[in-house]
Amino acid sequence: MSAEDVRAGGPPPPPKALPVLGIILAAVLLGSAGLFVILAEATAPTAAFLRCWIAVIVLAPLAWLELRRYGRFPPKAILIAAVSGAALGIDYVLWAQSVLDAGLGVSTVLISVQVIVFPALVWAFGGSRPGWLFIGCVPIMIIGMLLTGGVFGADETAANPMRGAIFGVLSGVLYGVYIFGIHHSRKVAGDFIVAPVQVGTISAGVMTAVAGLTLGGLDFDLGWAGWGWMIALAVCGQALSWVLLSISSPLVPVPMTAALMLLQPLSAVVLGSLVAGERLQAGQWIGAVLVALIVWIVGGGPAALTRRRRR
Repeated sequence: MSAEDVRAGGPPPPPKALPVLGIILAAVLLGSAGLFVILAEATAPTAAFLRCWIAVIVLAPLAWLELRRYGRFPPKAILIAAVSGAALGIDYVLWAQSVLDAGLGVSTVLISVQVIVFPALVWAFGGSRPGWLFIGCVPIMIIGMLLTGGVFGADETAANPMRGAIFGVLSGVLYGVYIFGIHHSRKVAGDFIVAPVQVGTISAGVMTAVAGLTLGGLDFDLGWAGWGWMIALAVCGQALSWVLLSISSPLVPVPMTAALMLLQPLSAVVLGSLVAGERLQAGQWIGAVLVALIVWIVGGGPAALTRRRRR
């Protein structure tokens, strides 16, 4: 595309494949987090606390190398990452309890309300308005998320489905706040990739510690297997996933990032079926197809087909 096209208000160039792949991989890794919580058999505050602080240890060497290379992390970026990280800490506690109350699929799908919250925050704070395609797809996104998670009756053994649903939605709003914060922090301090994630994770860890003490303490007697799953959660579902998102999200349009993150609940349901023995109902399969279709549409699939036909 020429500079004249950009000045004339033409469509922006499509993002490169690697940032899109990074967001897809991050969404899949984040989708695995609920499975790790269940397999570790940890309480919600304990899972949230260990998820953050093990990740802080993993990220520390990378953050230190980044600071040595680029110098001081800008104070404004620190503030944004810390505030959004505090939201993430509360999100983790609410979401982990939602997993225990309502099940993996339902909780992970409900948290995906962030696909609406994130673009809305970008728009509200002076960013570009989501296109009509994205806005038109929002109702289908919601239907797909609800169906995929089995909100309409997939799991009759849930411990406390109503509380789990409320916590899932609240955690989704806070999740969107965190994604917006990391996205904006990268805009403020573009050279830093790991530092925003590290600051946000420390802030989240402080909030999970407060929550743990408030809710009756933390239980670290998990056994070797439980600790192994907690380490896997911290590395895959926290450190690696958020670093990938920190690298990739500034390079991909906000609506496309939000749509690609719908792969998180889809991967959670599939992993729950393959590993935890959860059986997908017909409605969940329909929801999964809807989620994949929305990701393809908002991700530029129809435009790609048009380009091929023109060739």
